[in-house]
Amino acid sequence: MFSHRSKVAIALATAFAAPMAFAETVETVVVTATRFQSAGNEQPIAAQVITADEIAESSATTVSEVLSKLGGVHTRINFSGVPDSPIDLRGFGMTGDQNTLVLINGQRISENESTTARISAIPVGSIKRIEILRGAGAVLYGGGATAGTINIITKSPSEPGLGGGASVLTGSHGLRDMRGALQYADGMLGLSLSAQRYENDNYRDNNRAVQDAVNGEVSLRNGDDFIALSFNADEQKARLPGARTEAQLKSDPRGTSMPNDYADSDQQIYALRGEKRFDEITLAMDIGHRKKDSEFLADSRSGADFDTTLTTSNIAVTSISPRVLWSTKVFGIDNKLTVGGDWSDWDYERLAINNGSFFGFPYGSTRDEKGAQKNQAVYLRDEMQFATGTRVSVGARREKVEQTYEDAGFPVAKKSDSRKLSASEFAVQQDLVGGASVYGRIGRSFRVANVDENRCFGAPCRPFLEPQKSKEKEVGVQWKGRGADARVSFFDIDLNDELHFNPFTFSTTNLPPTRRHGFEIEGRWAIGKDFELGGRYARTRATFRDGSIAGFDVRGNAVPLVPNERIGLDAGWQVAEATRIGLNVSYVGEQRYDNDQRNRFRKMPSYTVTDLKLSHDYDKWRFTGGINNLFEEEYYSYGIVNGAATSFNAYPEDPRRTTYVSAEYRF
Repeated sequence: MFSHRSKVAIALATAFAAPMAFAETVETVVVTATRFQSAGNEQPIAAQVITADEIAESSATTVSEVLSKLGGVHTRINFSGVPDSPIDLRGFGMTGDQNTLVLINGQRISENESTTARISAIPVGSIKRIEILRGAGAVLYGGGATAGTINIITKSPSEPGLGGGASVLTGSHGLRDMRGALQYADGMLGLSLSAQRYENDNYRDNNRAVQDAVNGEVSLRNGDDFIALSFNADEQKARLPGARTEAQLKSDPRGTSMPNDYADSDQQIYALRGEKRFDEITLAMDIGHRKKDSEFLADSRSGADFDTTLTTSNIAVTSISPRVLWSTKVFGIDNKLTVGGDWSDWDYERLAINNGSFFGFPYGSTRDEKGAQKNQAVYLRDEMQFATGTRVSVGARREKVEQTYEDAGFPVAKKSDSRKLSASEFAVQQDLVGGASVYGRIGRSFRVANVDENRCFGAPCRPFLEPQKSKEKEVGVQWKGRGADARVSFFDIDLNDELHFNPFTFSTTNLPPTRRHGFEIEGRWAIGKDFELGGRYARTRATFRDGSIAGFDVRGNAVPLVPNERIGLDAGWQVAEATRIGLNVSYVGEQRYDNDQRNRFRKMPSYTVTDLKLSHDYDKWRFTGGINNLFEEEYYSYGIVNGAATSFNAYPEDPRRTTYVSAEYRF
């Protein structure tokens, strides 16, 4: 049975959707979940699209906040203090990042390592739209898309002449965010350039974060045809405060037991992409290269004794993705057939130097690890549109994954693995009256363990972990009208060999069979010309279907770090023609602590956070002021129970009311 809060949430979401039945229907938006920008104006089945106007009118100031507040994506604290929040679409807990594929203009931005996708360097003002496709994407994009895909589409210069803008934001805890952008278009030529400087001392001691980023693109466009060369470069310097014990949360939540720890990294991404249409045939190609260098210091001291580990890592990945789209009629049925291939070559090197002293006796060790992964895939996807208002989409993918790993400093024997994996999807949608439709979808997806998960922690090294495989099912109803939309969906995901990181053994294992199932409700309603109300409710159950962990039966137990309930409410009021107030309320229900697969410990407490934003436009200026955590909620979004299940550690969020102001000029 649902709790009282669940019933209230369902009633609220239904209230949002009810008045929509009387609204006028409108056309859908153009999206690119087909991996083609010129694929037409039909929205993919069950896709959610966040537009640039919705972002500008919301209380969000970062991409992570946009996904959380407008997209209903579950996010948690980033341990390094930068606004790259770990994301989770459908209840995968600590591995939500590894099961949700994040793309920029259709290209993957995180590959084969256990890191959060770096989306903080994307200027919010440069986003054209964000496409969220839950529970789908494995056919087109491959592994890591079991929970779904998030595709961030940036703006291309379109207005002739020179344009751009600059903004400055300042707030609590030394927050400074300075951005600038230029765009130029002349005929077919388009140029864009943006830069950012971000600084934040954050709430915790030893948690200062600094980020510099620059992005640019040169493009030639002629109607639907285009070719674009883009680059992204960023550098992050972050101090790491570490977790607080249960006692420290009460006595000194801002303190740190790791005053010297830090993590620095710099990254460069280069991409060449283009499309060319020949009547019914459209050709496309993406070529990308990403390079990332990181340095991490862990420093543990106890009196005269000490233990420090300095780790450096270097990552390089090159990818090529050709594809063809054939749009035609077959027996009078509109048909769009996509056939493509993906090839990527990923290399990794990690050097860890450990030095220490124990009772005055020095010691030291070195680990020199190397890894590589090659992916080769072919896929096809066919979508048919019938005159009856029925849409059918079917697709399949076959992918070969080759992995190697060695540790010259350990030393251990080099190990390698080669696998062939498959993904598939079948979806159908039937249009009803008044802009409503019903849909259903089934699919299969996979995920291979990344280099961090396959790392060797002691000789003899274990074999590579088994690939995670899943079966997904979803049914739902969606509706779209003028100034309003709604969606209700029910989903079920069964997984075998789910990949899970154990933070106490610092190793990843294959879990016993697990399941995610639940339902989602979302709606948005424009009340007159000046007021807009939106709401989202998600009920998710993540459980073990069978099996045991460390000899303990976990059948029926909850998977850690998956809230049973999440509620989001946002409202916008256009007080005057140039003045707007935005309000967002987010509720996250109880969840099990990390490392509590046996469900022996109490649950993490629920929390509700309220944010308020006021903006005013004057000529070419926009002035903004905001208050986050308006009611000073004391909470944490990540906690881990100790091995004996007697206490926990956590990363506290800021329990105080924080403020910010900003000024933006556009020309």
